[in-house]
Amino acid sequence: MRLPSLFFAGCLLFGCTTATLTRKNRYIAPGATWYDTDGNIISAHAGGVVKTNGTWYWFGQNARLEDKDLFSGINVYSSSDLLNWKNEGRALSPVPGTDIGPERVVERPKVVFNEPTQTWVLWFHADNSTYGLLRQGVATSPNITGPYTFKETFQPLGNPSQDFGLFQDVDGAGYALYSNGDADADHDNLITRLNSNFTNVEKVIYTFFDFDLEAPTMLYTGKRYYILMSHKTGYRPNNVVVFSAEKLSGPWSVQSYIATLGTRTWNSQSTFTLTVGEGRERTYIYCGDEWATGNTLYDSRYVWLPADVDDQTGSFRVAWRDLYSIDVKTGRITSPKGRDYEAEDAELTGPAYITLCPTCSGGKVITGIQGNATVTIRNIIGTGEPQWVSVYYHNPDGLWGDNRGGVSVLSRTATYSVNGGTPVSIIQRSGSAGIILSQPLNVTFNAGGGNSLTFAGFDGGVAADLDKIVVYSNIYED
Repeated sequence: MRLPSLFFAGCLLFGCTTATLTRKNRYIAPGATWYDTDGNIISAHAGGVVKTNGTWYWFGQNARLEDKDLFSGINVYSSSDLLNWKNEGRALSPVPGTDIGPERVVERPKVVFNEPTQTWVLWFHADNSTYGLLRQGVATSPNITGPYTFKETFQPLGNPSQDFGLFQDVDGAGYALYSNGDADADHDNLITRLNSNFTNVEKVIYTFFDFDLEAPTMLYTGKRYYILMSHKTGYRPNNVVVFSAEKLSGPWSVQSYIATLGTRTWNSQSTFTLTVGEGRERTYIYCGDEWATGNTLYDSRYVWLPADVDDQTGSFRVAWRDLYSIDVKTGRITSPKGRDYEAEDAELTGPAYITLCPTCSGGKVITGIQGNATVTIRNIIGTGEPQWVSVYYHNPDGLWGDNRGGVSVLSRTATYSVNGGTPVSIIQRSGSAGIILSQPLNVTFNAGGGNSLTFAGFDGGVAADLDKIVVYSNIYED
């Protein structure tokens, strides 16, 4: 995104300058650290995107390392191409002594425009630190970027509300999507219609009884409605499900998974969906949060992946892409081709060794990367400019299912070193046994051949098994 926009920790290693950070990026890189046009990390978690007058606006929770309050604000970014995001400032700030004070929970912000009142309305889930209030909140502004004025919080129709999504139909009507809590009598998911000025809900349109899901988002293709929701597993990702229907009032289909089982929806949770394309063709983008732990929320990433939607069967599926670009006029998705370097061709030291892996590229993988073990891939061709490198690995520590109280190891930590330079740590999130995942790195090699990339376990610990790396062309357009 100017995603100089999309960067990893490579800048810490290679000393990227402000001029470098403002170069126009060529691709969306799911799971990388994304930067705005000022070179700062984008902080827009659990958010939503709306489009008006040819510009996209992305609202999301602020969660920066330096911000210690439970609620520190809702940020808004703008973009004309879904690649380069400008920070437009704080859309909503804490108001001490109210339900959106710094000690409160304000999350999952979504924005919608109310035509009759010519007002932008910001909705969110409002709560206290123990999640005992279970309310919805509303703020309004005459300008899309705000600042928004806080109005109130409430329990919709007198009932609890947990998590939150928002949907505006083609006829202009607005709908709130939410679960009604964790109490034994609840566990339902609701679609409710907003009132005429979009500041409250007035009617339940449909109830998914006893599904106990969260993180709802909805899209309409012109033929079918699709609602995506995740299971309730805290910061552990899980297998997001989708339902479809020809009418909001149902009947709705049975649930089905949207991604390869064992990937936990590519280690993400559903947040919102995008419809891209101004002609007859449309492209749909699944947008998810790759949550870090509660103590490191500032390092949460974004996973945006094109979706394959079939209105005949009601199927909504997302497959992994290391990188891709999108034409916002046509909705056309293009992915670059990279150069593969197999790990089994690498130079090994210590206890690392080659073994069989039926799901790996070439049928082999490097395991035992721990202690003093290293894996060095040599003869890499570089451009002398920042390049994307995708590390394909196997980390089978994710043993949980889609249920509460599961036990798992969320990730392993490895290090990589370019041409013998200072090691940089990377997080390798877990999946099921046999699942191969990919982690993007921002790397600058020397121009020409003879480059090397060395992997090891962080501080002698256990790194994930290494399948291969894929080296792509330059990150930036210039």
